[in-house]
Amino acid sequence: MKVTPIDIQQIGFRTVFRGYDRREVDEFLAGLSDTFEEFSKENRDAKDRIEALESALAELKRKEDLLSQTLVSAERMVDEMKRQAQREAELRVREAEVAADNLTRKAREERASIEQDVITWRRRQIELVEQFKGFLKGIEKSLDIAVDPVRGEEETAAGPRRR
Repeated sequence: MKVTPIDIQQIGFRTVFRGYDRREVDEFLAGLSDTFEEFSKENRDAKDRIEALESALAELKRKEDLLSQTLVSAERMVDEMKRQAQREAELRVREAEVAADNLTRKAREERASIEQDVITWRRRQIELVEQFKGFLKGIEKSLDIAVDPVRGEEETAAGPRRR
């Protein structure tokens, strides 16, 4: 049975011979009614506060879930960025290795070409030196003949002179 402050105020008791003092009972019931009303108000206020706190708690839980999802999403994004950066770094390393290999190959080809040019120029130098020696021997013979024509004719008939 639910009792309200009004019920307490309006309650009536039978009077009997040698019963309680009516004035004391009425004062007690009035005090009880006031106390009951205070408790009822405090109970309503507590229920309202509990409802507000539960609502705030639900909102905080929703925000916590949202933050948790955001954190997980951020962690995934960071992991993906790390993987992407790793792939880019590997790609750049491979590109650098290919470029280095190409430069090394070109340098070797250039070196081989230069070495071949040096060999060719060396042979040409030897040929030119030999031609120049022959030219100088021809001039020497011409000078020998010009200085001593008789001896020059003997040498021409006898063959090349040995020194």
